[in-house]
This record gives sequence, structure tokens and C-alpha cells, in this order.
Amino acid sequence: MFRSNPPSVAISAACFTLLPFFVFAENELDKQSSQLQANENSMEIIEVYAQKRKQKINDVTVAVSVLEGEDIARQQLKDTTQLSAFVPNLKITNNAGEGTPPAFNIRGVGMIDYNTSTISPIAIYSDGVVSGSANNLSVNLFDLEHVEVLRGPQGSLFGRNTTGGAILLRSKQPDKEFAGYINASVAQHDTLSLAAAVNVPISESTAIRLAMSHQDYNFSTDNQMAGQPDGGLKQTNVRLMVKSELDDLTITSKFHAEDWSGKPKPIASLGMRQVDGSGNCQASQLGSSLCADNFGNQIDDSDFWHVNADTADRKHDTDSWGASVKFEWQLNDDMLLTSTSGYRSLERFHSWDSDGPGNFIEGTMGTDNTLFSQELSLAVDFGDNHLVSGLFYVDEDIQQNNSFDLFRDFRPVPGFEAVAAQYIYDNQLENSSFAVYSQLEHRLNDVFTVTAGMRYTDETTKYHVNADKDTVAFGFEVDKWNEKGQVKDDEFSGKLALNQKLNEHSSVYYSYSRGYKSGGYNAGYATSQAQAIASEYAPEKLDAYEIGAYLQFWQRNARLHLAAFYYDYKDQQVFVNQTQGIAVDHVLKNAGDSTIYGLESELVLTPSHDWQLRLNVGYLPKANMGEFNQNGVVVADNRLPFASKWNVSGAILHEMIVMERELTAQLSFDFQSDFYFDQEENPYVEQTDFVVINGHISYELNQALTLTLWAKNLTNTEYSELRFNSIAALGAVTELKAEARQLGIEASYRF
Repeated sequence: MFRSNPPSVAISAACFTLLPFFVFAENELDKQSSQLQANENSMEIIEVYAQKRKQKINDVTVAVSVLEGEDIARQQLKDTTQLSAFVPNLKITNNAGEGTPPAFNIRGVGMIDYNTSTISPIAIYSDGVVSGSANNLSVNLFDLEHVEVLRGPQGSLFGRNTTGGAILLRSKQPDKEFAGYINASVAQHDTLSLAAAVNVPISESTAIRLAMSHQDYNFSTDNQMAGQPDGGLKQTNVRLMVKSELDDLTITSKFHAEDWSGKPKPIASLGMRQVDGSGNCQASQLGSSLCADNFGNQIDDSDFWHVNADTADRKHDTDSWGASVKFEWQLNDDMLLTSTSGYRSLERFHSWDSDGPGNFIEGTMGTDNTLFSQELSLAVDFGDNHLVSGLFYVDEDIQQNNSFDLFRDFRPVPGFEAVAAQYIYDNQLENSSFAVYSQLEHRLNDVFTVTAGMRYTDETTKYHVNADKDTVAFGFEVDKWNEKGQVKDDEFSGKLALNQKLNEHSSVYYSYSRGYKSGGYNAGYATSQAQAIASEYAPEKLDAYEIGAYLQFWQRNARLHLAAFYYDYKDQQVFVNQTQGIAVDHVLKNAGDSTIYGLESELVLTPSHDWQLRLNVGYLPKANMGEFNQNGVVVADNRLPFASKWNVSGAILHEMIVMERELTAQLSFDFQSDFYFDQEENPYVEQTDFVVINGHISYELNQALTLTLWAKNLTNTEYSELRFNSIAALGAVTELKAEARQLGIEASYRF
């Protein structure tokens, strides 16, 4: 395993990042003001949509990270789950396997629940349309202008349950020039990739853009069980956009479709019993030949990516499509009326295996998900004020067809058959949310601008949960439980902030935000009627205090973004693994009052036109949930899951001319310090610190054709996407392994 010294890496990175601010901030900002005009083009001006209009980044009062579409393509980022290596205090993982609802976490705020009814506290907005439930958080990244990651609660402008933050995806827009590209790539693990786009003007006012991506790949996990697959997916994604720019009206229409199919990633069942019978293995010994589970199953060698899993009968299939239309009507020079309507349909089936070579803990996730959203907003400029007010509505229907199969191998064993049971779920949920919001930016003078916003949200979750049960003793029992109900909440959230201009390109902001996420119903894998009845949860509230800065100095060849924040959480919703006997219950509960605080910095240095250095540092010294004890569910005052104390990432980019053609080389890294996969702080489900290094070299063969060699996880670092406590049931820890080293080559043709 590639190891590192986390304190020295993190402290050195933090000092390197913060040093320019303390050295240059006060003196250089004044000293260099006369030089800024002469260096106007030394660094790009970053413009964002973090406050629902195009602004320079130093005019906003929110911590926002920007990834340009070119950088996303260069880094070979496939989907939104791979963004975390480039944003401080952002962690994302496919914690139940690729294709299932991923776990998004910003500053310790997130949701690690695997089931398809979950509403994440972090939302994705694709071209202004909200993602809805966690089913829709995994979005392929292709043909994008840029991605913005907004950190912290979005209490005013962005819609629904965004206590953690929001991720804004902006597709490349149709324009008035005929152009396009084709990118084709091959790589290890039988990986084939194709991305293409074409832009076609069809009149003076209208253009269309068609883009697609296709990936066909295997996972790097190597299944050693005879006749069992290594797993892999085929993903095809298509997007069509049509944009018409009339005199005072712009209409943007979008259609997208996705088709994914394949085999899930096989899990490793890491036995934790010493094979010599002397007791339990140490956490560091899991996965070695020294350890076996309760049934004698083990891995026969020390190769990290080797597993034994009977996954031949497991599969994944996703079919989804959606459409949206956006009207932007310029009523006059100072008033813009915007209407955004969106619809999305998702059908998904995913069967999973959690026990290695046996048939002890297996199941399926089936979902039929439809979502409709409508937003109407009016932006008005008057004097020194900018006001945006709007209405927001979303309605999402989730039909679950899940199953949970426990200890099937025990059915034919006399005396043990009573342990085995299969649950078949037919659950229906309807989530509807209505909000009215308004935010005012008032320019007090040349230095200070104050922002005040408020949002009123009314949300209702209706549920009807039904389960049948199949056992040896009682046969097939229909309607083991059949429960109906609704959870209804309404609440105010908002924001108050002050932006202080230091000069044209630098500012400091001070912010208070109230975040809110409504209550709901957790339609997970219940194993009793009592558990199904107790699956409602209450709303959570978050008071967030933040101070930040967007600074440019060193004749605008350096850019530094800083943020310090303190979160006071009330009734935080936390997904809890609760062991009762040999069964593991998955419950979503309000875990009391939590406290989170930390720091972030993003540094970009451009010492010359052909060099660029980036360094991001996230620091969470405290991210603890509050104590909770209710109806047998106990949550200690432990650190929140997926909350590393340190995460540090960076890159070095160099451009040069070789044989009269441009060559670009980049090397990047991502360091994560220790974190736990659940709330128990059990050392068997801890991910120790790790570093992942990626790189690429691109050479421009001519003006149209570019060849790229790329590498992911260059040092073959061994780490996990998930570790799940199955000790009571199996004497093992269930693990999903992250991807091993991968080398690839890509050809890109532009016309």
C-alpha cells in the first residue's frame, strides 16, 4: 500500500497554502493595485452562477469551487462521484456499488444511506433542474462548460433540502458556429470510451447541440471464484439541446437519455476470525490468509484486489430519460423573468451480494422514479439593488420493488432453517415540496454589499409501505405489514451576508445561513412491522457561520480562496448501522445536536504562461454528531461518517512546445486522512489515510488531432469505497474495493 505521513503532508500543505495570504495580503493588495491593469490577462476571470446569475467569483458570498469542462475531460472524470478529489472537504463514494444511490458529503454533512428513497442534503442541479432523490445523484460528466460546487447550506436561492451544499452542472450551450469533436479512448480493465458532440446552427436565431458518451468497462476487482464475473458496466448517455435567441426571449430546450447495464462490482467478505482459532484478527490483517469468516471462507493470497464472490446471478440495469425547457424573457433593461420546467423518469434494477461466496445476505433494489419540477423567478435591478424572487415546486414519485434475502443457505439445514427469511417490499412514496424565496443584494458603497435572503418551504412525504415474508416454517406470508402515513413540515430558511471589496479582484465575505431539510420516511430494508412503523424521521436545521475571502495578488498570477466555518446542527439526520442479535438494522434517525467546524483553502499559482500549480486543503478538526438514545437506537457522541480530518489535493500543469506542437503534462494527487464508514468508530470499518496520484500527457499532432496518455491511481494505492460491519452475522467485514491503477490512451479529433 502507498503510505504517507498524514500530519506532515497536511501541515506542510496548509502552511504552503496559507503563507501567501499572510505574506502578501495586506501589503501586496495595495502595492500592486497600480499593476493590475497591465496584467489584466495574466489570469482568467472566473465567473459563476452560484447566486443564480453570472457574476465574478469575488462578488459572491458563498464558498464555491469551479471545475472547467476542459479540466474535467483532461482528468478523465466519468461522473459526479469522481469530483471529490478536486474540491476541499468534499467526499463522494459509491458506497453500495456503482449504479446505486451514492453518498455525497460536504464538510461532514451528508447521507450514507444506500436505499432508493433517500433525499440527500446535497442536491445536483443540471442546467437548473433539481436532481431529486439520491437515485439521481450519479450524473455522467461530458460536454460541460463547467461544474460549480457550492459548500454550505443554500438557504435562499436553491431549492430543496440543501443543508450540505449544491452542485451545479452547466452543459455546453448551442452557439452559432458549426463545430464538434470526437474523443476515443482505450484503457486497462477492458475499458473502451467514446465521447462526441456536434454544434449546428439552423437559423440566425437557433442552434442545436448533440452530445453523447459511451463507456464499456470492467472493474479492477479480480473475482477468484470459479465461473464468477469481475463485474463491469456499459453506459450510454445522450443529450440534445436546442437554443433560440429571439429579440427579448431566449428559449433553451434539453432532452437527455441514459442506458446502463452490466454486472455489479463483486464485494470482498473479509473474515475477521483467526484461522488457527486463537481469536479475532487485527483490523490490519483483514483480507489476509490469516483470517476467515464464521463459515471458513477466506482469500487465499495477499493480492488486495482478489475477492471470492458468487455474483453470476447479480445484475444492473438503468433506463432513464428527461426533458426540460427554460424561458428567459427580458421584460426591459432591468427585469428578467425566467421559467424552468423539468421532467425525469428513471427505472433501475440492481441486485447485490454482501456475503462473498455464500448465500447469507443478498438482495435487490428496484425503483421506478419520476420527478417534475417547476421554477419561476423574477430578477430586478434598481439603483444599487439586485432582487431575485421566485416560486419553486417539485413532485417526485418513488416506487420501490426491493428484496432482502437472509441466510438462504440455512434453509435445508435442520435446526437452522428458522433463521432464514426473505422479505419482498412494495413501497410507494410521494415527495412534494413548494417554496417561495427572495434574495436582495444592496450595494452600500464602493466597498460593501449586503445580501439578505429568505425562503419558505412546505414539504410533504406520503408513504405506503408493504412487505411479504417467505420462510421455511410459515411459507409465503402476504402483507406481513402494510402501513400508510405522511410526514409534513414547513420552515423558514435564509441568509444574511456582507461582501467587502479589497480591490477590483479581491474581496472578503461574512455570512450567516440557516439550512433546513425536511423530515420524511426511510423506506429501507425493514425486518419487522415495528421497524417499518418507526421509520419516520424529523426535520433537521443547521445554523452556519462563515467568513471567507477571494484574493488575487502577485500581479494577479496567484489566486487564493479561503473559508472558515462553524456549524450548529439541530436534530441532524444520520444513517445508523444498529446490530441486534445477528441482524444488522439500517435506520435513519435524528442524532441530536451536532457541531462541525473547519477551514478550507484553494490556491492557484501561475508563475508563467506555461506553468500552473493548484493546491486545495480541507481541515475538519471537529465533526461530531450529538448523542441519541431512543427506542433502543443508541448513537454516541462520535465523529460523523465520511468526515476526514484532513483532505489535501493538488496538481501541477506544464505546457511546452515540442517540434512546433503543444505538449501538456499534468500530475495530480488526492490525500484523505482516516475516516469511518459508519457512526460506531469500529476499527474494522475504518479507512486509514491514503494518497491517489493521477496524471496525463497530451500532444497536439496537428490543429485537429490530439493524443493523450493518462493514468489513474498511478501508485496502485489500496483503499475502500465501503466497509460494512457484518461481524455479528458473518464474522466478516463487507468491503467494496476502490479502483486499482489504470493506464489509457485517448485520441481527440476536433472540427
